[in-house]
Amino acid sequence: MVKPEYRIKDLKEISIAIDTWDDIFSDFDPRPVSERVVSEDFIFELKRRYREVHADTFVITICAPLALKDTVAERKVIMRLKMHFRQRYLRRKKEIRRIRIRGGIFVLIGISSLSFLTLAMYFKFFTELTIELLSIPFMPLGWFGIWEGLSKLIDTSPAFIQEEVLFDRLSRTNYRFKYIEEHRE
Repeated sequence: MVKPEYRIKDLKEISIAIDTWDDIFSDFDPRPVSERVVSEDFIFELKRRYREVHADTFVITICAPLALKDTVAERKVIMRLKMHFRQRYLRRKKEIRRIRIRGGIFVLIGISSLSFLTLAMYFKFFTELTIELLSIPFMPLGWFGIWEGLSKLIDTSPAFIQEEVLFDRLSRTNYRFKYIEEHRE
C-alpha cells in the first residue's frame, strides 16, 4: 500500500516483465523460491530502471504471464526480494562504516607520527642525526595518514553510498504483480 502522505504524481512505477521465476532468481539455484538467490541480471535491471525514475517513492510492478499466478508464491517472492535487498543494504552500510573506521585509524597514525617527530625534536629524545633519520619515514607516513584518512572519512565512494540508499529503498518499497494473458497467433 502506498503511504497516504505521498501524492500520486510523486509516485513512480518501475515495471519489469518476467517469463518465469528464473528471471527474478538465479536459475542455477535449485532451492525453493523462499531461499533462492536473487539474479544479478534482475538486480542490474532494477538499478538501471531506478536511475531512470530516480524518485523517493516508487512501486515495482512485476509483469508476468497468467500461468505464473500464485498468491503464495507472490508473497514468498516479495518477502525474499525485501529480505535480499535488506541484507545487501546492511552489508553495504557495514562496508561504508569499515572504510570510515579505517580512515579514522589512518588519521590517528598520521597525527601520532607527526606528534612523535615534533616531540622528539622539541625535547631532544634522540641525537639530531637519529631524529633526521626518523623523520625520513615518519614525516611522509604522518602526512599520508592524515590526508588519506580524511579522504576516507569525508569522501567515501559515492557509488557505495548510492547503492546503500538504493538497497534500502528496494527493501522498503512496495512490490506488486500484474498478470498478462498471453495472446497466441
